[in-house]
Amino acid sequence: MTQPKPAAGRDPAQEDIPPAAPQAAQPLPFASPKSNAQQAARESTPAPSSSSGPSSTQPIQFTPARTPAPGPQSLPPGPQAPAAPPAAQTPIVVKRKRPVSRFVMLVVIPLAALALGFAWWLGSGRYVSTDNAYVGADKSLITPQVTGAIVAVHVVEGQKVSVGDPLFDIDPKPYEIALALAKGKLEAAKVEFANLQATYASNIDQIKMGEDAVRVRQADFDRKNDLAISRSGTAADRDTSMANLIQAKQILEFVKWQQGTVTVKLGGGPGTTIDQFPDYMQARAAVDDAERNLRNTKVLAPIDGVATQVPEIELGRVAAAGQPVFAVVANTGLWVDANPKESDLTYVHVGLPATVSVDTFPDREWKGTICSIAPGTGAQFAILPPQNASGNWVKIVQRVPLRFCFDPREDTTGLRAGMSAYVTVDTGRVRTLAGTLEGLKQWVVGYVETLMGARTAVIR
Repeated sequence: MTQPKPAAGRDPAQEDIPPAAPQAAQPLPFASPKSNAQQAARESTPAPSSSSGPSSTQPIQFTPARTPAPGPQSLPPGPQAPAAPPAAQTPIVVKRKRPVSRFVMLVVIPLAALALGFAWWLGSGRYVSTDNAYVGADKSLITPQVTGAIVAVHVVEGQKVSVGDPLFDIDPKPYEIALALAKGKLEAAKVEFANLQATYASNIDQIKMGEDAVRVRQADFDRKNDLAISRSGTAADRDTSMANLIQAKQILEFVKWQQGTVTVKLGGGPGTTIDQFPDYMQARAAVDDAERNLRNTKVLAPIDGVATQVPEIELGRVAAAGQPVFAVVANTGLWVDANPKESDLTYVHVGLPATVSVDTFPDREWKGTICSIAPGTGAQFAILPPQNASGNWVKIVQRVPLRFCFDPREDTTGLRAGMSAYVTVDTGRVRTLAGTLEGLKQWVVGYVETLMGARTAVIR
């Protein structure tokens, strides 16, 4: 019989490890019953206490060698005692608990997310917002109405001005001379009107005298004609009388023609006033134009606001009429021009309440209303509008400009034209669960009808 080999030497690191609990002896498959009983008795004997000192011995465990079981010829003769049954061990049952976190992650969180998403969707159709919005203000380009050299500037960059405040002056001397010339023409028109009235009155007397002369000449001609017929007078006297009659008629016609000319120049006759006299009206208009040009040499602020681009004005520079010099931007009466998508305007109309926030003041919010919506998209008013009927076509969502007007009670101090804004419009539309279910029902019914129609068409 082969003896088992002893275990390896004692490891010093294992000295502090307590000895394992003794286990029931297991019979060796190749040992006799007697030897097995002795071995079990030795193993069941308790080891000496470790308090006996360094000379105490540690239990030595033996590992049976892996040798083939002996054949029947190697067994000793005689009856063999039954082997002792091994000691029963109490089984350890480990209960596996399903973690709660798995249920939360797989059931609770998805349901909560679904409920929150549905609640957000129900309330998402009420407000329409866009960040394509900018603050607008009235801008007045200061353009001189007359041409001349700039002789004085009364404002500086960023100065607040009110309506009527002087901005700069243009040399008024040429326009003072033009005004004096226009006034002289006006006085000449007054004199001409008086002369025409006197001529008209004189022509009336001359016409009366001419008519009397024609009657006398006519009577003299008739008498001499009768004498010539009766052979009491000569034909020469008759011809002389006829010549005098013709001359008197010509003079009368000339005076009448001259009276008609005077009447036309007066513009209606002796009852015409000087304000209706054409020459006077022209002279009066020339005076008014000269006075206006003289007034325009002093350029005044047309609106309340802030002067900007003032450094472009230089003393002595000749400002051309109709050419902008600088600008004044209004600091009151502001608005916001927004450009939402066309798909967002389904429930938007004029008069809806809205709010505006500006990037410069992120913690403030202004209230107001939608005061106007453009009749067309921005592309319709472009210099080169798109021609969608030619070439390849790609659908692009258009934007429709609308204007937000601030509430009169809102303080718009600090806002500047061109600032980026964020507009939110309250359409008042609320989605409900009943409406959602009704819409879903209609969609399902329509889908089923479509399928049935397609099936019927396939069968036919």
